[in-house]
Amino acid sequence: MYILQKKKDLHIRITERKINKLRLFPIEKDKTITQIIEDLIDTLPEPQKHNITVG
Repeated sequence: MYILQKKKDLHIRITERKINKLRLFPIEKDKTITQIIEDLIDTLPEPQKHNITVG
């Protein structure tokens, strides 16, 4: 079963060289920039449970 999750925007500042690299990589992989970033985030370890509130 697929659960529809609300999407959020992410705005970052990076160098022109890095944004160009980020634009080219998905073309080679036939994916979107969003898919590439989501894939990378999925490789991160789960955070330890601390008293952290994310708003």
